[in-house]
Amino acid sequence: MKTTQQMFRAWIISVLALLMPELAYAAPITTGVRPILVRISLPDLSGDLVTLSHLEGKVMVINLWANWCPVCHQEAPGFVRLHQNLGSKVRFVGIALDGKKSAEKFIHEEHVNYLTLLAGAHPSKVLSAIGDRNEMLPYTLIVDPDGRVVQRHLGFYSASQLAIEINRVMHDRP
Repeated sequence: MKTTQQMFRAWIISVLALLMPELAYAAPITTGVRPILVRISLPDLSGDLVTLSHLEGKVMVINLWANWCPVCHQEAPGFVRLHQNLGSKVRFVGIALDGKKSAEKFIHEEHVNYLTLLAGAHPSKVLSAIGDRNEMLPYTLIVDPDGRVVQRHLGFYSASQLAIEINRVMHDRP
């Protein structure tokens, strides 16, 4: 029951974000020490476990999404284009909060061309561990090459704004 309520709440927020994009927010982490990316292991579509912290070494974009989320579908094409344009400079990782079959449908429909992990049976635990305390989608993190979270973004993230932020992180490196 709780999962159904969470899905409904996230769906309502997604619809509102479509109608009122100003609800989306980006929260750069500028004060104090930037948090280190959580050490969480999730299965990829083949069932192999991937540990997020093992993917460090370049700027990483982690996007949490679900097939039932209309805003997630809206932003996916921009993420796909950015991944194509940035090539090996930036690592993109999607984390699907729905089941494998639904995730594969989303990937096929949106032509997702980057690593996708599955949140599994307890997506709210993954959302909480990643830092999405409100458990709303889409939710995106930008992580520097050292594994420190430099930005959290809730709601639609335009490809142009994401590109600006990625560029900033890449050029802020010593």
